Amino acid sequence: MNRRTFLAGAAVAAGSPARGQRYEPNWKSIDQRPIPKWFNEAKFGIFVVWGPYSVPAWVDNGYAEWYGKRAEDRNSEVGKFHIRNYGADFRYEDFAPLWKAELWDPDAWADLFVRAGARYVVTTAKYHDGFCLWPCATAQTIRTKRWNSAVTGPKRDLLGELNEAGRKRGLKMGIYYSFYEWWHPLWLSDRGRFVSEQLHPNFKEVVTKYQPPVIFLDGEWEMNDKQWRSEELAAWLYNESPVRDFVAVNDRWGQTRSLHGDYYSSEYGGGDCATGCGGRTC
Repeated sequence: MNRRTFLAGAAVAAGSPARGQRYEPNWKSIDQRPIPKWFNEAKFGIFVVWGPYSVPAWVDNGYAEWYGKRAEDRNSEVGKFHIRNYGADFRYEDFAPLWKAELWDPDAWADLFVRAGARYVVTTAKYHDGFCLWPCATAQTIRTKRWNSAVTGPKRDLLGELNEAGRKRGLKMGIYYSFYEWWHPLWLSDRGRFVSEQLHPNFKEVVTKYQPPVIFLDGEWEMNDKQWRSEELAAWLYNESPVRDFVAVNDRWGQTRSLHGDYYSSEYGGGDCATGCGGRTC
């Protein structure tokens, strides 16, 4: 089965998963799954990256979403910026109550997406900071358990509200989901338990509740697919989950870029597999 490079706003090869087909928890079986036809036809989608990092909204270079991690190095430019503007005792978690989203209108956003010509939207359900944009009871850091948008900051189910607004307008509403979490207690103490007790249940929760037709995985590079038990998770997604017949997922299952996934997602390469997808020809 051919795979194609995923560009911003581009989709990939056609095909529709056969109803009733079961996939074994191994890549040889999983890779036989056809890519859902809708994804090839959608062509253009919009990515929404939003979280507590949107309060400082600054780094000297690179991704602003990495503000919290980079600010831990107080000698870095981000660290110096943080101390200068927020003080040495201000923790990353302290940004969450300041991120109120008081002017946010999900219907206005969805209207804009439709006017732009988008067919699908991918919203950050959980970034590497572990902050969940839905009321997730297990979202926490080593310093707080108030770590989702329903209990702090906006005090709203941001993912659910935006998905509802988008679906009312015919948009397919997907999610971005990070495997690892910088400050989750289990990630820092026992990665095997993190996979069993946090990653797998957390991923199944958000997929079951919001039924995203497209998923963009990330934050997987710290361990390989065997350590993440990704084949097991992919088999659940394609066999048991409510999106099994129509979901499209990228290739970030744990050092598997350009190897396994419904679409390939280059980075820093502008769609060039030689620089963004491990050197393979797509």
